[in-house]
Amino acid sequence: MISTDAFKITLKDLRLLSRDRRALVILVAMPMVIIAIVGSSTGRLRANREQSRLGLTIEVADFDQSEIARRLAGFLASYEPIKVRRAVISNRTDALTLERLQTEPPAGEIDMRLVIRPGFESRIRELSTTLLTSPDESTRKEGLANVNLALISNETAADPMMEGLAKSLVKLSLQNAVLPIRAEKVPFFRGAARDSVVPVAWEQTAAAKPGPTDTGNRVYQFFIPSYTVLFVFFLVNIMGRSFLGERDMGTLRRLRIAPISPVAILVGKTLPFFILSLAQTIILMVSGRLLFGMSWGPQPWLLIPIMLCTSAAATALGLMFSTLAKTESQVSSFGNLILLSSAGISGCLVPRAWMPPMSQKISLFTPHAWALDAYSELLTKEMPRMATITQSCGMLLLFSTVFFVVGLYRFRADG
Repeated sequence: MISTDAFKITLKDLRLLSRDRRALVILVAMPMVIIAIVGSSTGRLRANREQSRLGLTIEVADFDQSEIARRLAGFLASYEPIKVRRAVISNRTDALTLERLQTEPPAGEIDMRLVIRPGFESRIRELSTTLLTSPDESTRKEGLANVNLALISNETAADPMMEGLAKSLVKLSLQNAVLPIRAEKVPFFRGAARDSVVPVAWEQTAAAKPGPTDTGNRVYQFFIPSYTVLFVFFLVNIMGRSFLGERDMGTLRRLRIAPISPVAILVGKTLPFFILSLAQTIILMVSGRLLFGMSWGPQPWLLIPIMLCTSAAATALGLMFSTLAKTESQVSSFGNLILLSSAGISGCLVPRAWMPPMSQKISLFTPHAWALDAYSELLTKEMPRMATITQSCGMLLLFSTVFFVVGLYRFRADG
């Protein structure tokens, strides 16, 4: 019987795999370490904004306490991508506090800090009519410092896109804020200043906007599935070395001579790694939930078919590769080339949405991409579409079938 023969081979290989406990621990520990490192280094920047749909959180330290300064903060808070928070200033004449807020980068969820220095309104009133009526002209030479403003980024290595967005919105808010002063010098602007709708006090605006409900855990919704898929397919190398070792010891030849069908041999050789792959995935998903607060989506039971189909595709690819590789160097070189190139193009390392359209289309030729689509649909959507998950699982099973058939053909051809 095929099932009995395959079962015996599976038990034998499971006993062999269980002897190398250090390798099994590393197989699970390595993805967890990488997920923790990468997730913690990028989570603050991405996760909260995805959850709250806000672009930037800006802390405003108002040392001027003038009407124009309040208008500036109010107009800044009126922009949809901006959430404004007020810095606590016990004494606005304290030079040490001013110096600290201008030099120390903001921490936590604050992306940028806007410091409105003392004498801000006075400096605005000193500007010539030309500078007041020409956007960007007043800050062209010395930047925001020319009008007693300072913008400090949270990041040690500042993000140019973040800084550019913040500066542009501050300058636009400044143009609206100085309308009363502009109207005093240019009669043409009196109507605009009179009709200017001053936003609600920015302290109220900031309080009215809902804050993030997820403090960085959402980033793991991407990293844990991505690196799970990446390391599940790392079994290709392990399977290649296992087949190569049995071929060198003559075990594989004895199995060929025995009255066992080639299908039973390959099924028996593949099942242990399929079980190992499932165990690895389950441990990573459970650890992601317990350690990183990752959500399993609105329908957690859908993880089962996704994990089964992904593991089937990974082990079938490992089987096909094992029948093609002939030497240890081939397993190492070609195995790593296949794994890293497919992981890079599929979206395991960076989101596919960041890739060029052509790269996104090419990625669909890898099983990794279909597995990631299924995980993404379940873990990031409030109402996951069954059609998308079913299609992804179907494509994974198609990859599994093709890989197994090619592996079976190569195995028979070598016999």
